[in-house]
Amino acid sequence: MWYNLNIMKTNRLFAVAAMLAAGTAFGDIAAVTPTAWNGKRDCWQLRRHDQKMKEIAAGGAKVVFIGDSITHFWEGKGKEQLKKYFSEGDMKMLNLGFSGDRTEHVLWRLDHGELDGYKAKCVLLMIGTNNTGHKSFDKEPPIDTFLGIRKILAKIREKQPDAVVVLTAIFPRGDSERDSRRMRNDVVNAEIMKLCDGKTVFWCDFSDKFLDENGDIQWVMKDRLHPGASGYEIWYKEVKPYIDWALADRKGPAPKNRFSTAKTAFQKEMASKPATVVPTTRIAGLTPKNAKRGDWWANRLLQKRNQIADSKGEIDIVFFGDSITHNWEGAGKKQLAELSKTYSILDIGYGGDRTQHLVWRGLNGELDGYKAKCVMLMIGTNNRESVEDIANGVRRVLEVIAQKQPDAKTLLLPIFPRGEGPANARRIANEKVNAIIKNCADGRRVIWVDFNSKFLDEKGDTKWIMPDRLHPNAAGYKIWTDEVLPYFKSICGK
Repeated sequence: MWYNLNIMKTNRLFAVAAMLAAGTAFGDIAAVTPTAWNGKRDCWQLRRHDQKMKEIAAGGAKVVFIGDSITHFWEGKGKEQLKKYFSEGDMKMLNLGFSGDRTEHVLWRLDHGELDGYKAKCVLLMIGTNNTGHKSFDKEPPIDTFLGIRKILAKIREKQPDAVVVLTAIFPRGDSERDSRRMRNDVVNAEIMKLCDGKTVFWCDFSDKFLDENGDIQWVMKDRLHPGASGYEIWYKEVKPYIDWALADRKGPAPKNRFSTAKTAFQKEMASKPATVVPTTRIAGLTPKNAKRGDWWANRLLQKRNQIADSKGEIDIVFFGDSITHNWEGAGKKQLAELSKTYSILDIGYGGDRTQHLVWRGLNGELDGYKAKCVMLMIGTNNRESVEDIANGVRRVLEVIAQKQPDAKTLLLPIFPRGEGPANARRIANEKVNAIIKNCADGRRVIWVDFNSKFLDEKGDTKWIMPDRLHPNAAGYKIWTDEVLPYFKSICGK
């Protein structure tokens, strides 16, 4: 275990606080905010919505597809497949695909009746490519798209609790596997698949069917986004087992989750990298138990992205780290409140995180949408890899900070002392990491701030200030505040 039972209890409290904050404390990011199109009753989207509501009033459907233009075009490029496979009896499709839709538009539609008044047997969802394709990265990072799809799934479960849900991976797009929008979608796909339990919500990724040996999709998507007729033929064959099982009232063995055999550009690039530098989340899934355990981490992502959206770019200082940083909202809340009277602060510490988790969060949204003046970083105590790999992980986090916040100063803190005394194995390892990462500071853009000695008694023990010999108490956060406040004043000019 990364931390003891008391800390796990603390993190559960953090999770509850995060869920409450996600719904009440800040304005919502666009991807999770139900949104109509242009507000005009004569726009084609609202006319299509009205038509779909008439179809629902006439009895709805057992098979429902939800999505954007790629789904909408079952009525266009896929019309022969629609007529052949989805036009009669229980297989007759209710096509809730709307060209140009993003997650927020789907949420609006689901809030306005498109899953009400009938009982579907199978609901198939693919959405997200317009979140990545229509907005710049800093306006719509992968975190936001993931959170929007997560909310749609929750809404589908609320509206159609008895339906089998098939979540389809966002289709590949662009000229190559290195296309920036495809890579953003790949990040989203890697996380949304974890929301599928393989029992009532199934993952279906058949990207490999669309790709040639070079990772190109032109043969099946002439515009490198929308499938031609052959693509809709593939789509039907891949989802048919799930639909058949749902229409048969789930009799017989359940179909398995479908994973693509194709490697993404990211997977190829990271294959030989140490774990400490590979962007990684703690969104756990594919079983109900794991999914529940990973919820608090995803809820905190939502809380922090909402805070960023609400800040309108006005953030002075970012606290970046693990539970020791997270706990500014716990044992350090008094000091945080005092600091917040002068500085706008974003605390993106997550209990249990390692360097690789900060790399993912930093690359995919938590360092986007604002220009900070100062980033305070401490990370590494949860890592269990070699000293060299942990140091490389810290270096990678620093690179991400420099990439995303090039104008900010970074206060690099050594990993705090832990354990009963100098002979503690984890403390010894952390001190070796500290000796390496200290050299990352140049005194200008990255500033080394070491006050570890302030936490030690005459025997080198930390219990007086860290009751669990890992996390500071209120007095520890007071020491921390006193040590970094001069830097905050100098860097922020206030």
